[in-house]
Amino acid sequence: MFGIGQSLRRKPRQFSYNPRYYDAEQEARNQRRIELGHAPIESDPKAERKPGDLLRARAEQRHHKSEELVAARRKSNAMRFVFVIMLIIGFYALLRSINF
Repeated sequence: MFGIGQSLRRKPRQFSYNPRYYDAEQEARNQRRIELGHAPIESDPKAERKPGDLLRARAEQRHHKSEELVAARRKSNAMRFVFVIMLIIGFYALLRSINF
């Protein structure tokens, strides 16, 4: 009624632009390969950068760096725990030696 709920159901507009690149040198290499009887070199679609690849790579780097920091912190906490336990054992041994 009066289009009240239409804006919630409608998908946002999508931007779809497929850039086209022309590399004259690659075309010449492919033509030469065909003349020699070889298969042309196809550009790998996975090798092409897609929007957001750089952002994802940086996010993954931050994630790995934070994982390394967490691991270092855990190791440091474990070393502190061992140090405190050794202090307690040493203090206990000292008290036992003086018959306290």
